[in-house]
Amino acid sequence: MGLTDFWKRPAVPLRDALVDQIEQALRALGWLQGPVGAPRHVDSPFGIDEMPFEQWPVQVFLPRLQEARRDGQWPPQSQVAVAARRNLDGQDECEPLLQLLAQLDHDINTGGAPARDRL
Repeated sequence: MGLTDFWKRPAVPLRDALVDQIEQALRALGWLQGPVGAPRHVDSPFGIDEMPFEQWPVQVFLPRLQEARRDGQWPPQSQVAVAARRNLDGQDECEPLLQLLAQLDHDINTGGAPARDRL
């Protein structure tokens, strides 16, 4: 990436911060130790048929998030918070992670538009 490419890259400071916060939440849960590795390839959505859900955020999702941040290539939409809520329901210690994932989904799905107050 040249200097001119850097200036063309859309700014997504909230997403950048959320990637770091998600990593810290995974570390706080004890799911991530050491450096983040390369993304593991999975054939099923959220790796459901291939690993426990708790491994997917560490082995697939976070490495892909870091690639998206580095390359500036974010997905057009995200529903990871829905899958996480479904798979981690009842695990109160996961609530901070679930809230961060919901914020990331919102930011990606709205293109960074601010959240509207609900009536």
